[in-house]
Amino acid sequence: MKRFSILLILLLTVAASQAQLFKKADSTVQEQYAAGTVPVINGKVTFEEVIPAEGYSAAEVSDIVNAWIKERYVEPTVISVKHFDSGVPGTTVIKGEEYIVFKNTFFVLSRARTYYFLTLTANDGSCTFNMSRITYWYDDEDDKGGIKMKAEEWITDDNALNKKGKMKKFEGKFRSKTIDLKNILVSELTERLKK
Repeated sequence: MKRFSILLILLLTVAASQAQLFKKADSTVQEQYAAGTVPVINGKVTFEEVIPAEGYSAAEVSDIVNAWIKERYVEPTVISVKHFDSGVPGTTVIKGEEYIVFKNTFFVLSRARTYYFLTLTANDGSCTFNMSRITYWYDDEDDKGGIKMKAEEWITDDNALNKKGKMKKFEGKFRSKTIDLKNILVSELTERLKK
């Protein structure tokens, strides 16, 4: 009986410590996608960052950015990419289309097409990254044509977070995957622009 009691206490202690670990991990994940992490400028979801490119001229930054676009925006990474003439020297505008994947197992593939515009402006010593006009097409292979939605109606603080500031389950997965995609793009460009 004494051994059983000790074993029970040990199991309860381990379970309690595991619960604390999951709780801490959950709160860290939530902070990444917390209120304020999806900026809305003039009514539109717009991610904008200045990426340092120390030691590079604007022309060199533009060359690096265009080389990155040619390498990254190819199948199967993306579905399609379209280039637009911005009319501004050193500014590259593309429309990207790729999947954001929520779950990919042997039995389940849950994903959505995401469309976005990237405006990349080359400056001496930096690159301005702007990701905007984000839209989604969820269950595009559905018989009914799926659901099309704009980021402004789906991933903003008002739409994706509940009253306690926690992410809602369905809207939250779009919010987190969009922030993740933005972070990946910024990280890739940052790496390219290091000397």
